[in-house]
Amino acid sequence: MAAPSDEEQTQLQDMEEEEAGMEEREMESDEEEGMGVENSEDEEDDSSEDDKENEAEIQRLEEQLSINAFDYNCHVDLIKLLKQEGELCRLRKARQKMSELFPLTEEIWLDWLKDEIRLTEEDSNREKVYELFERAVKDYICPDIWLEYAQYSIGGMGSPGGIDKVRSIFERAVTAVGLHMTKGQTLWEAYREFENAVLSTVQPPPGRIPSREEQELLSAQLERIHTLFRRQLAVPLMDMETTYAEYEEWSENGVPETVIHLYRKASQQNQKCKSHEEALLGAEPPKLAEYQAYIDFELKEGDPPRIQIMFERALAENCLVPDMWTKYTTYLDRQLKIKDLVLSTHERAVRNCPWTMSLWKSYLQALERHGADHQSVSDVFEKALNAGFIQATDYVEIWQAYLDYLRRRVDFSKESSKELEELRTAFSRSLDYLKQDVEQRFGESGDPSCAIMQIWARIEAHHCKNMQKARELWDTIMTKGNAKYANMWLEYYSLE
Repeated sequence: MAAPSDEEQTQLQDMEEEEAGMEEREMESDEEEGMGVENSEDEEDDSSEDDKENEAEIQRLEEQLSINAFDYNCHVDLIKLLKQEGELCRLRKARQKMSELFPLTEEIWLDWLKDEIRLTEEDSNREKVYELFERAVKDYICPDIWLEYAQYSIGGMGSPGGIDKVRSIFERAVTAVGLHMTKGQTLWEAYREFENAVLSTVQPPPGRIPSREEQELLSAQLERIHTLFRRQLAVPLMDMETTYAEYEEWSENGVPETVIHLYRKASQQNQKCKSHEEALLGAEPPKLAEYQAYIDFELKEGDPPRIQIMFERALAENCLVPDMWTKYTTYLDRQLKIKDLVLSTHERAVRNCPWTMSLWKSYLQALERHGADHQSVSDVFEKALNAGFIQATDYVEIWQAYLDYLRRRVDFSKESSKELEELRTAFSRSLDYLKQDVEQRFGESGDPSCAIMQIWARIEAHHCKNMQKARELWDTIMTKGNAKYANMWLEYYSLE
């Protein structure tokens, strides 16, 4: 056999090298596949380990809340973890529990609402989501929640009464947040877009003369849109000029003189507020000082709806500032005096700052002032006792406020009555409560001068002519370390 030429030897060598390379690549590929399986298994193990850790943390948080249900941050952490894990049923329960104890932030409400909307997409029953929106809009004035609510309602406009329902929600939305200088415009525009969509359904096809009924429907719908433009242009809002230009273009007969007058007036108000809005835009949250200055400005201007919206805007970012709630409720108590608005704001105040005794006291007084039934006042008082005040004297003061309320219910011209028995029972309970609950918790009674006993003795002596009971109470007062004070003897002497 002839020996291979140099060229053939080179070709054979190349083929051998190529085969060796292929074998090497196959081995590497096999190794990679093996590593891929191992990596996949490792990832599954890591994922399983994360799930176990998350579940352990969820259980820890649930246990912590069973001990202290008022741990706000614990609720927030639990909701985040359950959402991350996709535990929808448990997530719903956790949100529900938190909403019963605390007002929820705009972010938490929007997350919850969007989840519920997704869950009910295929469900013809939309009422549950509507109910949830109704709860959401009560906590704070949130333009984004109102916008979401209105847009969700548009999805049901095809059902019987659907269009009227959408209009009703939009009307409530612009009443609640239509004056919001930076975010109100979005709602007005959404409202007009909806009415424009309705307009397209009542317009006759081109070339056909509408019937009398169709013409009436068309005229009524056009008037609705005119009215919305006019209402919006009368409100000081950001970017008003764009809305004015849009109305000018839309209106076939131009802008009426009355609308121009209102628009100019609103523009002037806008200029007055501009510096405050710019201060808010440039400030770091929660912008308390800037909001205080803005509220003081609006209080001087004296326009109740604008004052109200400014308080609401401030509280959305400063909901845990008791002084802000006090200032707001005091304004409503003294100036507006609208029962539903006053009482709902007092309720929101104590839900946001339950540890502040003065807010509970104001709430009790507002309930009495607006003629709430006895059971409602008693229920609020019981909630106050469980609110977790930070000092013993707070409990004494809230008891005094409640006992004063009970005293005002008694007709002392009658020798005995159900109301008088309730008052005496409450006095006895207050003394037991201060001794057993308050002293054990704080190591002090909070009422060293026995102010509550003194009030009770005075009522028994002056109103009930029961000096025996009054003396019994004063003897107890003196045995509690008060016999060394001259003013206490003078008070006892004065009673005699």
